Amino acid sequence: MSGSAALARPSGAVVFGAAALVLVLWSGTAIANKAAVGHMDAMTPGVLRSLLAGLIAIGIVTLGRLPRPRTARQWGLLALSGLASFAVWPMLLSLGLGATTANHAALIMAMIPVFTGLFAAAVDRRLPAAGWWLGVLIAGIGTVLLVSYRSGGALFDESASLGGDLIVLSGVAVCALGYVVGGKLSPVLGTPSTTFWSLAIATLALAPTFAALAGRTEWAAVGAGGWLGIAYLTLVSSITGYALWFWALGHGGIARIGSLQFAQPVLTLLFAVPILGEALTPPLVLSGAVILVGVAVAQHGAAPPARPGR
Repeated sequence: MSGSAALARPSGAVVFGAAALVLVLWSGTAIANKAAVGHMDAMTPGVLRSLLAGLIAIGIVTLGRLPRPRTARQWGLLALSGLASFAVWPMLLSLGLGATTANHAALIMAMIPVFTGLFAAAVDRRLPAAGWWLGVLIAGIGTVLLVSYRSGGALFDESASLGGDLIVLSGVAVCALGYVVGGKLSPVLGTPSTTFWSLAIATLALAPTFAALAGRTEWAAVGAGGWLGIAYLTLVSSITGYALWFWALGHGGIARIGSLQFAQPVLTLLFAVPILGEALTPPLVLSGAVILVGVAVAQHGAAPPARPGR
């Protein structure tokens, strides 16, 4: 095998490590978003993070002369990936959270790996393996246990609406679609081109949206904590996180790598213990263990990834 071929096919450990690093980075997203929301309108951080990331991406693709898509189909897929991942998904999540509870949203967002696997199966024209379904079921049960315990069993309350839940659910489907398209394009165009061109395209939709929201925030009063939160969301959650995630999806198999996202609430909980002072109790440890077992089963049951470009 030549050196270039070896570089084109990274080891499973490297791909898994990259995906795990993304989950660690994304575990800080909720904390950074909470810091930013304390200084500005609730929807603004979600739009601003992607807008700033898009402006940075425009500079990168221009100065770095990153390869452009070669066909109209590739441009169309890039637009779909960018708008889904960086524009529509953050806005739908913010809108949904305005009409439902964080507990409902957390449970619905646990469906992202399921939608990711199903969309990938549709694109590849093959059903996920039985082992993948079993792992998804186990991880889903663990997620319900985790959210239920942390909310004191109050999964259903009057402050949550069906409309808000449906908005979050539609956003989850859009998010998963963006993952799949980005994961498919990454081995073809390269991860930098896929990530930064997608962000640049999303900026076209985000600029007028931000202009409409800007008046809701008193910018002179935004403190250092708010700007640090935005910086984390922009540089870490959006640019670094999505670049590594698209790369891992493209090289490790979308269903297999996507199922790792079930571990996200476990990592978020571990971060919340030292940073937010939350207690790590036996029920939380148990539910986290169930989720990790489900992830392991889904990993083992997922079909091996197809070769890039096929």
